[in-house]
Amino acid sequence: LSYSIAAADGSTGANISPEFNIEAKYGTFTKTHPQTGKTAPDGKLFYYVPESVLGTTPDYYYFTEVITVTNAAGTSKSFNLKVGTESSNGDRVFTDQWHIKNLGQNPFKVRKAPVAGVDLNVIPAWHLTDSNNELISGKNVKVAVWDAIVDFNHEDLSSKKYSPTSTASFINGTLSLNSVKQDSSLLHGTMVAGIIGAEANNGKGVRGIAYNARLASYEANSTNVSYLARKRDLDIANASLGLDNSYAYQPTLEMQYQSMFENNVPLIKAAGNEFGRVTFSNSSYYPTQCSKLGISCQFNQSSSFNRGRYLINVAAINSLGKKSSYSTAGGHLWVSGTGGEFGYTGGYDSSAAIVTTKYSYDPSYYNDGLDGTSPWRKDSSKYDIRKYYTHTMNGTSSATPSVTGVSALVIQAKPDITVPQLRYILATTANNDTAAGWSSLKYGPLASNVSEYGQQITFDRGWHDTAAGLRFSNYYGFGVVDAKKAVTKALACDSDVKCAKRAELPDDYRSTGSKPCSSSDGGKTVTCQFTNFVNTDNSYDNNAYIDIENTALNMASFTYANDSSNSSCSSAYNGSTQGIAYANNLLQIEMTSPNGTKALLKPVYANWDFDGKALRKALGSSDYSNPFLVNVSEFFTEKVSAKSRFTVNFKSKCPINVNTLNRNIYVLLGGYAD
Repeated sequence: LSYSIAAADGSTGANISPEFNIEAKYGTFTKTHPQTGKTAPDGKLFYYVPESVLGTTPDYYYFTEVITVTNAAGTSKSFNLKVGTESSNGDRVFTDQWHIKNLGQNPFKVRKAPVAGVDLNVIPAWHLTDSNNELISGKNVKVAVWDAIVDFNHEDLSSKKYSPTSTASFINGTLSLNSVKQDSSLLHGTMVAGIIGAEANNGKGVRGIAYNARLASYEANSTNVSYLARKRDLDIANASLGLDNSYAYQPTLEMQYQSMFENNVPLIKAAGNEFGRVTFSNSSYYPTQCSKLGISCQFNQSSSFNRGRYLINVAAINSLGKKSSYSTAGGHLWVSGTGGEFGYTGGYDSSAAIVTTKYSYDPSYYNDGLDGTSPWRKDSSKYDIRKYYTHTMNGTSSATPSVTGVSALVIQAKPDITVPQLRYILATTANNDTAAGWSSLKYGPLASNVSEYGQQITFDRGWHDTAAGLRFSNYYGFGVVDAKKAVTKALACDSDVKCAKRAELPDDYRSTGSKPCSSSDGGKTVTCQFTNFVNTDNSYDNNAYIDIENTALNMASFTYANDSSNSSCSSAYNGSTQGIAYANNLLQIEMTSPNGTKALLKPVYANWDFDGKALRKALGSSDYSNPFLVNVSEFFTEKVSAKSRFTVNFKSKCPINVNTLNRNIYVLLGGYAD
């Protein structure tokens, strides 16, 4: 912060000379900016308080500084300076944003207060500088909020809107009060936008992680996704959205995702909130063993909306440093952000949600929801500064913009960054269960006896090391994003061999060979071997070692055989939704890399509505040529030979039709010749 300092005699500006000694009780005055190295203009000094000193002040976020000016004759004069959130340009609700700085604050009156240190390490990232010697703040990074319409009339968002060159009707629409009265869920996009880029230092409410980023609203139900691939219009897109139905199969959408990837537009995507529930329709067979055993009740790589090969899928942690209760688990996860829980509920286990922007109208004009009944909103001493904000935003919907905000900081640090480089930086700097202060993330293998098989099965191996030297888990992906570590790595990307390599996009390598799958028990245990990977654009490129960026298994020809001894299996064979639900509920798929890393793609009891034959019928297709790619993150940066072998094991209660499976099953690697 830069202040014009008054001399002891009341004069200001250029009258301040080296003959005056200026001291502060907490902070330090200097002519050189402590982060950028810039020299203050004549008559001015920089004042700053190191974060280590903030812990010694009466209040971390706000205190009164005592400044003493002494002249050459030894005459002193002291005056006070308000510093922090309560000052004229402070962010008044910033103190409640535990996801940025968690001190254990609990203005929410939740039973389980936030645990100090569980945050995204954002403030130290703000103290770093880019190649232009500008502080890291997301400056000029263009973020598309693909969601409900963002209320840019909000006091913390009104200065953040930019106008893409595309003038489509679904971009930067207007959110009316009448619409919100009818459906307050329309405020979702505004909440997401605030987490990413709410304005800082404006004397209002909250602060976005990338508070100097620029925002554009792309309306969720109307957007032509091809517009999100227009690099001239955006640098990154946030999708706190999901669609869970295998028959919402849209190859065009998957191609648009691929176009975003090739145009270097990262898509940060919510992984889902189905840990304890299932959202598929038209079926009643959804056993509850999943949530009891600690595994997701839904396999989330269902629709095309969820299955882009290079999506950055985000799981959620809460303010206690554990997986949020709702956060979908799976081998497709990339990293975790801060999603919180449900905020104040009055229950014994309630813990904090996320504080962010809500609406530009006073809550008395519309349904304020859970905010309206909470101590946080009803605190009369704080009502006026909180009324345009919420403390109940949660879900992977809120975890996703936390990762998008950190990613915007990374993009400022490296403006020419590619999607593979961003993925690499986030994955390799995330905090896992071995990181200092993150023991709360620990959990061990999850296993239990499955009565339908009469044996114990492991559903989740917990945290484990991959052959590439990374830690991974189906709860958290590669871990919780760390803003400072990510920005630091971005600044040094060009000197990191694996990061520099990812300045180019990967090639695709597809396994070759016929009939890779076989079974010795009629299709209930199936083993598939995939080898001889060939570059899909260059058939001569088949001898290299491959540095893996993405691994995908084509499941298009997966379907069941008849089993007259089990009526539910017969129903699955005949394409019954309930029969497929029964069969898939008891299906487990595990994949092993040539280096021995085991990835659990789908555990038993995770519900899934997919069947190749049923999908083909729904599409009116006569063959299995359209791919249905299921992705796994775990083999990231492993080095494998194009001649090496991946193994996929299926364990099924209902027999799998191996002949049909062999018609079009393969592994597709995105990677770099090494």
